[in-house]
Amino acid sequence: MVALRDFRLGAAVFAAELAVSGAYFLSSSTVLHYALYEVFAGVALAAVIWAVRRYRPRPALPWLVFAGGIALFIAGDVLTDVYPHWASPSPADGFYLAAYPLFAAMAVMLVVSSGGYRRLGAIADGLIVTFAFAVFQWIFVMSPALHEHGSVGGRIVLGGLYPLMDILLLGAYAGFFASPAWRTPAFGLLVLGTAMQLLGDEATGLAKPSHNVTGSWAAVPWALSYVFWGLAALHPSMRDLSRPNRSPSRGVSRWRMASLAGALVTVPVARLIADIRGDTVGVYVVAVLGIAVALLVVARLSGILRALERTRAREEAARLTVEEARSRLVEQNARLVEADRLKDEFVALVSHDLRTPLTSIIGYVELALDEAGPPLDAERRGFLKIVARSSDRLLRLVDDLLLAARVQSGQLVLTVEEVDLAALCEQAVLELHARAEQKGVSLALRRASSIPIRADRRRLLQLLDNLISNGIKFTPRGGSVEVRLATTGEGAVVEVLDTGIGIETGEEERVFERFYRSPGAVSSQVQGTGLGLFIARAVVEAHGGRISASRRAGGGTVFRLQLPSAVAPATSEPELVA
Repeated sequence: MVALRDFRLGAAVFAAELAVSGAYFLSSSTVLHYALYEVFAGVALAAVIWAVRRYRPRPALPWLVFAGGIALFIAGDVLTDVYPHWASPSPADGFYLAAYPLFAAMAVMLVVSSGGYRRLGAIADGLIVTFAFAVFQWIFVMSPALHEHGSVGGRIVLGGLYPLMDILLLGAYAGFFASPAWRTPAFGLLVLGTAMQLLGDEATGLAKPSHNVTGSWAAVPWALSYVFWGLAALHPSMRDLSRPNRSPSRGVSRWRMASLAGALVTVPVARLIADIRGDTVGVYVVAVLGIAVALLVVARLSGILRALERTRAREEAARLTVEEARSRLVEQNARLVEADRLKDEFVALVSHDLRTPLTSIIGYVELALDEAGPPLDAERRGFLKIVARSSDRLLRLVDDLLLAARVQSGQLVLTVEEVDLAALCEQAVLELHARAEQKGVSLALRRASSIPIRADRRRLLQLLDNLISNGIKFTPRGGSVEVRLATTGEGAVVEVLDTGIGIETGEEERVFERFYRSPGAVSSQVQGTGLGLFIARAVVEAHGGRISASRRAGGGTVFRLQLPSAVAPATSEPELVA
């Protein structure tokens, strides 16, 4: 869209030239014809010079050389208009013939600056097209012109030099397709202008002794060539014609194979047409050109086949690499699964072995603190209470590790019975009330009268303990934790709301991952293992329910768990390592 907006000047110029062209054909004034024809050429030259200053292409030399070619054409046109009866060869021919190499040099310089000359396959395609065109030029233009009556110089110029210049120009622009510039609008307009020039050369019959075609329909392609060349310069994409070529080489397409097939049949088709028309052609020249076309096509096909073989070899190497990588991935995945299994077994074994001495420690500490035993001073009693609290905390950690290992291995078994969820919530709140008071956090329960469900009492109590104690732990002094309970058509809903540090956006699912610790918990130095919520989700899902976490408006977190009236069939499976 940007290119279209920038091309408003070119569109205005095209519209003006289109309007002027009507006067060109409607008027019978020779002077007007000459003037308008030179206006088209002058506009094209001015457009190229203006575009070089406006768009600053790099390099600018190809466009300046192109402007020089247009200037030589203008000089030839002026001489032809002033001296229309000059026989060939004339001074105008010198200007015309000098312009063709400049047009060709412009195309070659752009190809070289873009690095397109490295694409040998595309250059070979250009040579094939050039030789095929040369066959038609020789049979239908050059050979008849060389056998015409007239001066030797005129026959050489009209039948030899002009067709050779056309071949040179076509060859240069055929090589242009080796660069990435063929995708730009400026390239299309430039090629279209050159095609009009070649069409004008062929249509006007360069082998004829007359050049004064100004004002006739035969001059239309030449006039259009100036129009399209000017539009090509005015389009902003003209500065991209020399951009470096980083695009991959094009693959084998139907058009490419069709062009190669067409090149192969060029000589026999041209010779057949010449025989039908009764034209005399040089057999040796046609044979040489035909052999050249055939050799180029064979070489090009060989290059295509070699490229296909290299592509297949690269694909095979890539396939082997993928297979090898896949095999290593499967092996590493199996090792990870085994390592994960061994880790769970180790955690379960160590946790089980730790539980027995911890139970003994707790029991003996309770006996030492018993009032019936020997009297203890305040300091020793304080030490033993610290040991008791630490032992209780360590025992809960061991229990969490054991349960997490069972969940991970799919061995969480529920003992289902009739449970009053409201009474269970009240029990959990009462057991944690002292901890909340010690932390300076208010703990409240909003409950229904009675909500009977079928569930595992011990696991649900552990679940509620995890959620409520989690809220107390992450809520600063002066905050609050509230437990809400309500019935639904399918069961019950329990919500635990706190005014703590809350969770960040994107953590709603991650907080339930095993051993996950949120950045807020780490920065606040809140102790924990990251197992509480993992176990909570496992217990809820084992009951066929759902649990979710969300950020509370005003700060804090809301944990919402939905429980059915009865336990759904267990669907727990061991976690797989992906």
